Amino acid sequence: MKLLSRFERPALAIAAAITLQASAHAGEIVLATWGGTWGKAIAEQAIAPFEKATGVKVKVISGVSLANIQMISAQRASPKIDLLMATSQDATTAYNDGLLAPMDAKEVPVLATLPASGVRREPGGAAAFAGMWVYPYGIVYRTDKVKNEIKCWKDLWRADLRNKVGVSSPKYMNGYFLLMANRLAGGTEADVTPGLNMVKTMGQNLVAVVDDSAGQQRLLAQQEVWAVPMVSSPAYKMIDEGVPAKFAIPCEGAPAGMDVIALVKNAPNPVEAKKFIDFYLGPEIIANVTRELKITPVNRNAKITPEHARYTLTDAQFQQLVVFDEQATASGRAKWQDAWDREIAPLTRR
Repeated sequence: MKLLSRFERPALAIAAAITLQASAHAGEIVLATWGGTWGKAIAEQAIAPFEKATGVKVKVISGVSLANIQMISAQRASPKIDLLMATSQDATTAYNDGLLAPMDAKEVPVLATLPASGVRREPGGAAAFAGMWVYPYGIVYRTDKVKNEIKCWKDLWRADLRNKVGVSSPKYMNGYFLLMANRLAGGTEADVTPGLNMVKTMGQNLVAVVDDSAGQQRLLAQQEVWAVPMVSSPAYKMIDEGVPAKFAIPCEGAPAGMDVIALVKNAPNPVEAKKFIDFYLGPEIIANVTRELKITPVNRNAKITPEHARYTLTDAQFQQLVVFDEQATASGRAKWQDAWDREIAPLTRR
């Protein structure tokens, strides 16, 4: 109930605040998003200019995406939140549960400018939610230890990486490492047995299973592993802090996490909420937000500065992103983790 209390403050206070606004477009929308660095970038680079341009105030509720979705679910009968930012997998679950409303490009024109991979669409063409940015899951390796650069996923099986490869289990990043190994082995999301068998063939290359970015950074920094699949953001952070390493998009392509923005079903202020989505995902604003976060915008029309380009995918790399069936991933991960714990975990020293 503590989570809900922030939404249940006296309506008179909100009404008074709205009345005092000078703009003819006065109003308020409620956005559930992350806090911390992410929330700060969104507030400064998107919310502030939107409020200035429209006179519509944006009230922010901070929390991790799953907790915010649980809050929206609890308010299903009388929603108090207009907009949700979440991971694409959490948004898929929320949409399937009837918590999100479809959006039409006639009302949110920016949707028509986004790449197909950046918008989850219904059969009729309406958007269930739209991508804000992607964070590719590639390979980071020590450039001072690995003589021949790592260019492909299959390189992790090379003999010169004996006892120097760390990987992640299905509980981390949607099981992307196992899914990529499975793809190399000819498997599909419906059956990851080929992938499990391929991971086993890493043999003594496989020294650690680590399921958090801090652990991956530590193992690389301490030279306990020389190569590990990792999300781009913590990889670039580590490199900027002085670890001699490189982040590579493998030749077979890279899966990527995507964070999205969505309209809550029966939102109290849908017109203003749609205006915010259109404003926020536009090339100028999303470029500013993603520049602060050192991450790749989904909108390929975003204006990328040379400094920002160091941390983002090129158009060619964006086209290389591998997309897995999110429904199959969501339903299969628990079973994949059980199999991993039985068959793979005992093979590592950690």
